[in-house]
Amino acid sequence: MPDRLKSNMDIIALGGLLVILLAVYQNFDSTLLTPASITILSAQFLPLILAGVGQTIIMLTGGIDLSLGSVLALAMAVFATQSGHGVILAGILAVAVAAIVGSINGALVAFAGLPPIIVTLAASFLWAGVTLVVLPQPGGSVPEGLVKAYNNGWYGLALPAIGIVVALLLWKWIKTTRFGLSLYAVGGNEHGAFASGLNTTRIKISTYALAGVFVGLAGIGLAIQTGSGDPTIGTPYTLNSIAAAVLGGISFFGGVGQLRGTVLGALVIGLLGNLLLFTGISPFYQLVVQGVVLIVAIAVKTLLTRRSVA
Repeated sequence: MPDRLKSNMDIIALGGLLVILLAVYQNFDSTLLTPASITILSAQFLPLILAGVGQTIIMLTGGIDLSLGSVLALAMAVFATQSGHGVILAGILAVAVAAIVGSINGALVAFAGLPPIIVTLAASFLWAGVTLVVLPQPGGSVPEGLVKAYNNGWYGLALPAIGIVVALLLWKWIKTTRFGLSLYAVGGNEHGAFASGLNTTRIKISTYALAGVFVGLAGIGLAIQTGSGDPTIGTPYTLNSIAAAVLGGISFFGGVGQLRGTVLGALVIGLLGNLLLFTGISPFYQLVVQGVVLIVAIAVKTLLTRRSVA
């Protein structure tokens, strides 16, 4: 088997699973491939994809962020409460808040000397509390015209899909920069990276800040999709972003993985959730079924990847 094919076996396996889910989805929704359906689905999946991007960036350095959902909800709350002063200003403010929060998380991870999972778990309660101060209960508002353009298309353009493409292109560029290369280096061997002259502390802080930018954009996308803010809506995005990254081949130990895998993983999770709704299964069993399917998918993908390397 060619080396290139071996290295991409996990992506190929995940792509195959996505094709199967699309085929099943087509049976429930014959309009799946129409522009209107693509716009609606991309609006629905964009927050998870962007959250997955943020989680992936952190995991590539060997870290993890359990406060991601709280930061997403905070950005959503800021955007929804400030949109009355102009959506551009509100968007800048929401992204800035998420980036600052991310940099604080990064500083805590870099200087506390504790595992990122412990630090970010504690931070999740902090940022959840701040979110409730900003928006104590679901509310706020987003201009109706923006909500319609986002969910239904703008002059035939699927704005969420364009947003996903822009995010991927931005990461493609970042990955080629010195910072992008350093990010992989720190995740692959932090001590070796430090010995090579890299400022690992600064890189970690910058990594969490950059992840905060993508998480902030995810919060904005969710606010526009729903037309308002919700201080408690971010919780599922923490674990789903991790699941999307792991499905996509991102290593918990850092330094290994590609963003396109995370995007495919997010699409699989999103489509799976919709399919379970179509089947009419009780919500109590939907989580069980979704968890079982994801475990099986990860196990099969891991097995195929190991065989390709062997």
